[in-house]
Amino acid sequence: MKVKGLFFLIITCIRIYGQDLTSYPWPLSPTNQSKLISGTFCEYRSTSASGHYHNAVDIPAPAGTPVLAVLPGTVITSYSGDPTGYDNYIRVRSIIDGKNKDITYYHTNPVKAVGQTVNTGDVVSTIAIDHVHLIEYYLGNTSLEVNPIRPDGGLSPLVDIWKPTIRSVRFFVDGTTTQLSPNFIGGKVDIVVNIQEANWSGSSSGTNNGTYAIGYKILSADTQTVIYNPPSNSLRYRYYIKPYNDYVNYNYFQPEASTTNHVYIITNGNGADDVHQTRRVLNNFWDADQLPNGNYVVMVYTYDTRNNADTVFIRITKTDIDLTPPSQTNLSRIVSDTSNKITISWEENTTPDLKGHRLYFSFNNSSWTLRDNENVLTANVTSKTYDYNMNKDIYFKIYPVDTAPNANVGMQSDVYGIRINSGRPKILIVDGFTRTNGSYKQPYHDFVYYYSTSFNSDFESASAKAIESGLVNLSKYDAVIWFVGDESIADETFNSNEQNIIKQYLINGGKIFISGSEIGYDLDANGSVSDKDFYNNYLKAKFIEDNSGSLSVSGEAGTIFQGINFNYGLVSYGSPYNEDYPDAIDTLNGSEILLRYGNNKVAGIGFKGFVPGGISPCNIIYIGFPFETIITSQARKDLMTAILNYFNLLTEVNDYSPEFNFEVYPNYPNPFNPKTTFTFSIPEKSLIKIQVFDALGRLIRIITEKEFNSGIHQIEWDASDLSSGVYFIKVDYNRKSKIIKSILMK
Repeated sequence: MKVKGLFFLIITCIRIYGQDLTSYPWPLSPTNQSKLISGTFCEYRSTSASGHYHNAVDIPAPAGTPVLAVLPGTVITSYSGDPTGYDNYIRVRSIIDGKNKDITYYHTNPVKAVGQTVNTGDVVSTIAIDHVHLIEYYLGNTSLEVNPIRPDGGLSPLVDIWKPTIRSVRFFVDGTTTQLSPNFIGGKVDIVVNIQEANWSGSSSGTNNGTYAIGYKILSADTQTVIYNPPSNSLRYRYYIKPYNDYVNYNYFQPEASTTNHVYIITNGNGADDVHQTRRVLNNFWDADQLPNGNYVVMVYTYDTRNNADTVFIRITKTDIDLTPPSQTNLSRIVSDTSNKITISWEENTTPDLKGHRLYFSFNNSSWTLRDNENVLTANVTSKTYDYNMNKDIYFKIYPVDTAPNANVGMQSDVYGIRINSGRPKILIVDGFTRTNGSYKQPYHDFVYYYSTSFNSDFESASAKAIESGLVNLSKYDAVIWFVGDESIADETFNSNEQNIIKQYLINGGKIFISGSEIGYDLDANGSVSDKDFYNNYLKAKFIEDNSGSLSVSGEAGTIFQGINFNYGLVSYGSPYNEDYPDAIDTLNGSEILLRYGNNKVAGIGFKGFVPGGISPCNIIYIGFPFETIITSQARKDLMTAILNYFNLLTEVNDYSPEFNFEVYPNYPNPFNPKTTFTFSIPEKSLIKIQVFDALGRLIRIITEKEFNSGIHQIEWDASDLSSGVYFIKVDYNRKSKIIKSILMK
């Protein structure tokens, strides 16, 4: 949290040893005018499995735009061997004060040859795709990359009035992904900071760049005294020259860092001076146990190369109590085996001091309400059945809670959901995506929601592990949707048990839609004999290549998919993660083309008929990219409509009007101080009266008395002026009443 009314910034002026004062104009016309920067020096790049630093700045412009020499010199490299132009570049060497100064213009098609001399402003190449990747090398050291927008050199003029923004500050156990309480600290701590830097206004591509400098200090509770000042006078990183790529995942928080999400571990390394001199970011931590127990403030600051800055202050309490939250609990399945009842099940959590779980529900995957807490869902409880009679999808997530005096709450689960009572075919959504070191970095996801909201029929959801364990039977469902995201070889897109279950389902005439970007790469290109058999004979697919090279898809002419067009896999346009390796596939053993990428390679195939050993005709649709990365919800609906029509299940998938009942759900938090929120739903527009009574039945106040539309509503109640005690919230609707009990504890 930020301390209101208090804002100051400490920018430490540290001499940068071996400064490179070389400056030069822009490589695009007009050269004396500052340009948009869509990627900056040393921001994180997740385009390789291990991650690496971006070694340049990206300056966008259309393909074919002339690229101009920024310094006079001689061409020492001119490469044009890539037909796409992506890996083409030209490198020019200048001599300044007797020292070599190299500039590389990457992602460009050269127009000059090796040995030719150029003057400032001469055309040396043209942009190949959509930007020039400008790499500058340190004066006198042509293997050391230096920041082209550093404060004392590089591109000039550079106009930057947009400050970096600290979006979050969190605390983790050193070297782990175990998050500590937001406010209670102890032991060896990693401080993890998410920063968004802007390099232009009005452009999403100009607001995803890493910052220039970051630091932190520990202050007294009144912020007037520095209690701990890390090396380099609190400055942790300053991106003047590029550190070795081997250390990028000590610098950045790999579980979450990506090209568009810059998350730093600012306690690692030995200070900005040491990182600058050694180019190494070694594992380190803040040892909170060096402080006496008590209250402190963590100050985190950042600034860019033009001293635009942001600072936040987080109040913490140093304590010796248990601060380690329980491990994450995985949802197993949400099903309905009895009329108007749903059962939520989760895997056993073996954390020794587990007290239980907090289960939350939502109707929109946005506003969440506590359904039951750890006093009801105790450690030995792994499932719960609830009455539910609405024709409306509902979603759940669960958090583990331990027995510590200040209860530690663990990481949330994935989000699963269910829709019943629609009277239409029932579909099972299977979550087979558990990878967190690929394109998607979060340890939990809500992708079931992306699928369920693309159609209107009944659905249930389950993990692939629940299917493999026999807890859910595919044959109960009219169709199965099975997604694996961008899981690959190490994660196994489909293991042998899952393959056998799917085979049997298809043998018996099942209908299945499978989505994932690395299935062919895993099973066909690198799989065993049985993997290839499953892929070729049961998915009816042939793997072509690991990267289709296109992020657009259209339906095949002459099929029911004709006319469908969409983009996918770009975070900057709304995808949950960037998709960098979509499989290009092809038909095999009787399948047909249903979808093509923008470059005409095959993106999706379908099959109707018998698989080997089949006793009934089955239906299969398999796409080589993740469905959840399709950019808009309408595009997902359009595609799913065609898929279900292909399965002869639905002819139309449109938005529907849910049927609501009169329900009042428990308030949260409960106990509370001084605010709490409760949820109610009504089937039609009506006058609603909400009253509060004390334990003796006396009317304390009327919260509201007005008309509400049909649907779900949340109300916040502020009890700041009341004393601790038990209170009852009564909701009146159309001559009916429901009452919930709440406890104010000050």
